[in-house]
Amino acid sequence: MPKPEGSLTAAQYEIMEAAWDHGGQGATVAEIWQAIAPRRPIGRTTILNLVDRLEKRGWLTRRGKAKPFRYLPALDRQQTAALVVGGFLDDFFAGSAGSLVMSLLGSNRITPDDLLRLRDALERPDREGGQGKGE
Repeated sequence: MPKPEGSLTAAQYEIMEAAWDHGGQGATVAEIWQAIAPRRPIGRTTILNLVDRLEKRGWLTRRGKAKPFRYLPALDRQQTAALVVGGFLDDFFAGSAGSLVMSLLGSNRITPDDLLRLRDALERPDREGGQGKGE
């Protein structure tokens, strides 16, 4: 499957979340709108336009031949997060995950629990991309 084009805005990611939450059957534009509208004011037409753009760029796939169409994410949450974060790293930190982590540490936005989870992830010998501490 080809990689979707571009990145995602916060509103587009919110649409992706609504589609993921509907599972394998996908979600209609109305169902996506119903999931988002209680959290913030947004028009159904705005959702329709955003869904259309996401489909054209390969983030969503349309299922069905008759309306209402159902939309499914082309990638799962983890694959999407990896693409979005990878693009962010490239755009803002010259591809350096270490620079991102140092920026977060300096921002006072990381909680002690976040630090413990980060330390555990770094020390896990089975983590992707390399060996854990001391190996």
